[in-house]
Amino acid sequence: MQELKQALKEVQGLHQKILGHAAPELGPQDYFPFPAGVDPLRHALWEVEQLGQISERAAFAPRVGAWLPPADSFATPDEFIVCIELPSVSREDLKVFVLGGECIVRGERKPPVHLTKARPLGLERPWGPFERRFVIPVGSHVDRMTAKVSGGLLEIRIPMDAANVPQQQKVEVE
Repeated sequence: MQELKQALKEVQGLHQKILGHAAPELGPQDYFPFPAGVDPLRHALWEVEQLGQISERAAFAPRVGAWLPPADSFATPDEFIVCIELPSVSREDLKVFVLGGECIVRGERKPPVHLTKARPLGLERPWGPFERRFVIPVGSHVDRMTAKVSGGLLEIRIPMDAANVPQQQKVEVE
């Protein structure tokens, strides 16, 4: 029983550290039974260990959003292309804009609503707000920029004019 109390105290401390406010009080209506074969104490202790590891990694990560979707960027002589994986993110939850020489993509992946009454036993797909920033190459025509979502992939295309790209100039180091 002492291990369980210690685990609960650690979870409350991690909740405070990660979210910045005290963990909510839970009543009997907030608990769901574990499936057969799952030891609740062992699972609780495993969760505390996982939360501790996440908390340690989060201390060194930038606090841009709750998750960072993977992205690729490409350049051809004619355009700059960014592809971002955004499964389960609707078009309405996305904002793409240009500010200060950067293409900024903001949005939110919402938690799975259909599973609100289920007890999570393992979560590997993050949700919440996100933001990605990409430096726009010199010579780009942001006024002709396009963005399209298809099959969970956001593709941004920015036409470029190779003639307007400055040439590299060597500077002697003294």
